[in-house]
Amino acid sequence: MFNHTFQDADDQQPQRAPLPDLCHKCGRCCNSATTFLPHRELLRLVAEGEKEAIDFLEIFEPFPSVEAARSVVPEQVDRVMQVIADRDDMDVNDVTFYHCRYVTEEGLCGIYERRPRCCREAPVHGWSVMPPGCGFEGWQFEQRERHQADVRKLKEMQFQMEMLSPDGIHMPTRNMTLDELRASIGGAIKPWVRFGAEQW
Repeated sequence: MFNHTFQDADDQQPQRAPLPDLCHKCGRCCNSATTFLPHRELLRLVAEGEKEAIDFLEIFEPFPSVEAARSVVPEQVDRVMQVIADRDDMDVNDVTFYHCRYVTEEGLCGIYERRPRCCREAPVHGWSVMPPGCGFEGWQFEQRERHQADVRKLKEMQFQMEMLSPDGIHMPTRNMTLDELRASIGGAIKPWVRFGAEQW
């Protein structure tokens, strides 16, 4: 969701093609990293030896407060805080912003060849909250359109199978019940529900 993030525990993002080189190299996302998890949870994961949490906190240092982060990247902090305020599963009081220890004054990555996965894969998807004017804005728009189209196709397939089913239980062309189809499609759509997939 945010510019740098651990996925929610039940969120399995589909495989995607490598990101195009659209970064403006402004360094703003490097100085406003956030995660779905509160800082205390990251520390717990580090204590348990979770590699992604360890990698993240080796690279990113927490700001002492949201206001301290806002003094560096005000528009991005405001964007993220608004998104969190609109979510039911996150609390604005738990958000921590981080800045990269290795971003240069020119906004470049000082450890580019060994940067962690959260940096290599940012933005994670079309709904990642990136700074205003980010070079990935067009890519994110295309991603949103593609995911919405994919979800609609799945829903259309389910609707057609339900209409063609002779008994309301079995599908006419596959060795699968309608309930199994609904569960399969529900699983495919689940990562996008928080972005409104149920209405697409």
